[in-house]
Amino acid sequence: MVSIVIINYKQKNYTVDCIKSIYETIRSVPFEIIVVNNSPEDDFSPLENHFDNLTVIKNQNKGYSQANNLGAKNSKFEHLLFLNADTLFVTDPFADLFRLMEKRNYGAVGLKLFNKDNTFQLSFGVHNDFQGESENKARENYFRNKNFEKTLEIENKYSEISPVDWVTGAAMFIRKKTFNEVNGFDERFFLYYEDVEICKRLEDKGYQNYFYPFSKIIHFKGENVNNNFNETTYFYSKQSQILFYKLHNSFLNNFMLRIYLFVKFFFLSVFTFKKVNWKILKLSITGS
Repeated sequence: MVSIVIINYKQKNYTVDCIKSIYETIRSVPFEIIVVNNSPEDDFSPLENHFDNLTVIKNQNKGYSQANNLGAKNSKFEHLLFLNADTLFVTDPFADLFRLMEKRNYGAVGLKLFNKDNTFQLSFGVHNDFQGESENKARENYFRNKNFEKTLEIENKYSEISPVDWVTGAAMFIRKKTFNEVNGFDERFFLYYEDVEICKRLEDKGYQNYFYPFSKIIHFKGENVNNNFNETTYFYSKQSQILFYKLHNSFLNNFMLRIYLFVKFFFLSVFTFKKVNWKILKLSITGS
């Protein structure tokens, strides 16, 4: 009933633990796991031999969107769960999900995520235009700075199934038919914003995206990257942000973003001399 798509990129230990947690936890529905392995040096053959309904697809690293689309293309069930490798299932999210969601015209459904200390992790947001991103970043700062009063307020506000503008791809549930209807993830997004972008296209098609709070998945967000990888992903995040604005926001929003990035990274380039800051400065001017 559910095809779970996991992308492995230099995260073998996380991926193995994630897979084991799924087999230990899910009892309510038939499922398969598809691992798209973007790291050829990581060998998952022992797991394939041990677990039924586990498929590993060897793949060149062409980005998160391409890998997820490949996993979806090779899936056999009518529902998809796109899942980050650095996650652990604590409860079975499908025990009530189908019953509670079946009468809703849903697009993407974001499952509830927790940090490793069992605190609530933000995994959804409002529209990503210039004003909306300011609101999203303000919320993120509450969680980053451990403002427990504000984070508890947000968690309580979303304690029931709630409509949201977008949900993270770290644990995104969607009907395969709906996913195919919008042609899957946009492969121009190598990393970042691909989840926000598909949610926008789902909304444009008349679907509502939802946050689903009746699940518990631990997400080790950001704990598996080194400094060099952070610089690389930071560049991709700005590249994807500019592309998203170009595709889905107004000329004014595009202009405001480019000015903001230019001013910010001009001063960062002057005072830090980091190569990534110069690259993003150039990106703010050329857009590519």
